[in-house]
Amino acid sequence: MNQQEFITELESIVMTKKGSLTPESILDDINWDSMAALEYQALADDKLELQLDPTDIGICRTVGDLCKLAGIST
Repeated sequence: MNQQEFITELESIVMTKKGSLTPESILDDINWDSMAALEYQALADDKLELQLDPTDIGICRTVGDLCKLAGIST
């Protein structure tokens, strides 16, 4: 999965318009909550076969941080 595909998946998770997120998008400025974090964790598990620690997800502040955590280069 490339960065744009990953960001498109994140846009679906936070229910925002396609093309509205960039790696610089701040999570506090979008519909990012605990449910979105769980869906992100499931995405990483299902599509990337990664087991992410919820604490590491909580440290993320931008979409780019989420990409890096999932091993998607920005």
